Amino acid sequence: MTRTQTLAVIILVIMVGFALRLYQLDRVSFRGDEAFTVLNWVRQPLAETLSGSVPTSDPQPPLAYALFRGWSLVFGESEFSLRVLPALANIIGIAAVFALGYRIGGRMIGVIAAVLWALHPFLIWHAQDARNYAIWSACSVTAVWLALRAIEKHRQIDWILYVIVAAMAAYLYYLELFILVALNLYVAYWIFIAKRSNRTLIIQWVAAQIAIGLILVPWFLQPRLLSGGGYGGTTGRFDAPLLLTWFLPSLVFGRTLPDELTQVIWPLLLIFVALGIVLLWRARRNYVMLLVFLIVIPVALLAVVSTRLNVFTPRYVLAIVPALLLLLAVVVLKVWRWNHVLTIGLVIVFLSIDGMSLANFYYNHDYAKSNNWRELAGYLHQHMQSDDLVIPSSSDIAFTLYYDNFSDIKYLPANPLQPEEEIRQVLDDSRNDYHSFWVVGRTPPDWQNISTRDSWLSENMQLVRTTNIDDLPINQYLTWEVQPAEIKETPLTAFDDLVELSGVSILSPEPDNKLFIWLYWHPLKVADTSYKIFVHLVADSPSGSTVLAQDDQYPQDARITTTNWSAAEVYRDVYQLSLDGIPAGQYTLITGLYDPTSGDRVLLDNGQDYYMLGLIEVP
Repeated sequence: MTRTQTLAVIILVIMVGFALRLYQLDRVSFRGDEAFTVLNWVRQPLAETLSGSVPTSDPQPPLAYALFRGWSLVFGESEFSLRVLPALANIIGIAAVFALGYRIGGRMIGVIAAVLWALHPFLIWHAQDARNYAIWSACSVTAVWLALRAIEKHRQIDWILYVIVAAMAAYLYYLELFILVALNLYVAYWIFIAKRSNRTLIIQWVAAQIAIGLILVPWFLQPRLLSGGGYGGTTGRFDAPLLLTWFLPSLVFGRTLPDELTQVIWPLLLIFVALGIVLLWRARRNYVMLLVFLIVIPVALLAVVSTRLNVFTPRYVLAIVPALLLLLAVVVLKVWRWNHVLTIGLVIVFLSIDGMSLANFYYNHDYAKSNNWRELAGYLHQHMQSDDLVIPSSSDIAFTLYYDNFSDIKYLPANPLQPEEEIRQVLDDSRNDYHSFWVVGRTPPDWQNISTRDSWLSENMQLVRTTNIDDLPINQYLTWEVQPAEIKETPLTAFDDLVELSGVSILSPEPDNKLFIWLYWHPLKVADTSYKIFVHLVADSPSGSTVLAQDDQYPQDARITTTNWSAAEVYRDVYQLSLDGIPAGQYTLITGLYDPTSGDRVLLDNGQDYYMLGLIEVP
């Protein structure tokens, strides 16, 4: 492949990589960490962010804050505008990993590594994330390439560029320090073991490290950062087997594959990485040590740190991806020289797994990086009153970002350790202060105190509406006591001398195609028969009325019956009809009472056996 052909291929790879990073960039809402970026990096002046509690509660170096703040001032804070920053920055890594691969193993190694970077699901996931990981990973591999170039060429400009980019990478993400440690160990190996150095290189390298240190010291040695600021991490503690079963598959194929598949592929990936080391060792032993140091040292240091903090997750060592890709590229090229057919088969399998991971990321709701907070917040704004209370089921800051305080919010449970007594007390104190409660979202399954909230609600409130938006539950609760504003002064109708219909509320169809109807019954007497109440959606036809949907139940779903209800009360009764499969058109909604044993209906004063609630337009 000529230089011109190589350039054309790399440009094409960059275009493909950028297209994959732009594709459906704003399809999903911000996730929790992205929402934190918006609320605390973007919407605050930089000086306020740097001097406040953000650097200790969400420990990131200042360049990350500055980049997103400055970008947002020019391009705004929408999902697309904030995510396009890491998407753009990450494609720099395509050129950088090509250059690094070219220096380590030749032009084809660089091309293969660039292709793997462009298609990499984990990098694409982070490149569509309004955080600093994708930017850092591209800057980090560029710094490694510049370090290698400076070591081998001894030119002043290379050393200056290396110092600048290495410092930038560290100012983008703290754990770039792990890469610096790995590079220093590699240089020590180069000097003392491989005997490939001289006094000049030692002086140059030490001077570069001192320069990087001097650049980092003003921020990194702040007492508030050294003390930890109370930050304990947000993931998990060290678990050695996960390095193979979770880290390795994630760092090669992303985290959007079924667990069953990752358990199959991790041993194969381990074999391929080991094979890459063996194959490269024969020709480029020094570069093998570089790649091994770049993989092993950051992972080992993260493991040590994660014995004290909850930081054990693959994204914190995202900068080791280039070394893994280069070893895989070595295997692909060597196998190609042995057997073309075998190589084509391996490439097809590899690309198929990559494609599955990307397809899950783009299209599979089970792997969505975020809940559909946008649509949920829009639904609440459309249906809520200002004196309603929203109760999110978990303290996801992304919901707060989209739901801009139209009404009050109380997180219950606020955390997995919130005492049951406290949860009940908050609900007791809030019951009479709000028109209704809206419980939204899902609580993490390991939060055991969720049952406390749900049991209180079932005991004290009436569930009057339930729906789902992209698997996000929405439940509205009202007090059992009917408020005067809910009913008419004059009854709508009376069924014999048994009961009056005092009001009706027909809600708009829900996103999951359900129709809710609230009927308000005022008993005139206690009946000898336990009647059922029906609500039917009917269509007229030449042969009569056809029931398209129905809900038949005892009053309040058998909480009361017509044999024990009280003439001193007005009861709110909730009915729901499924509109699935009903053709678009206008239909009639009717209600009535009947004896479930004989089927006889209770008549109105005009002799009809039903009351027409209204006409319903099914879209």
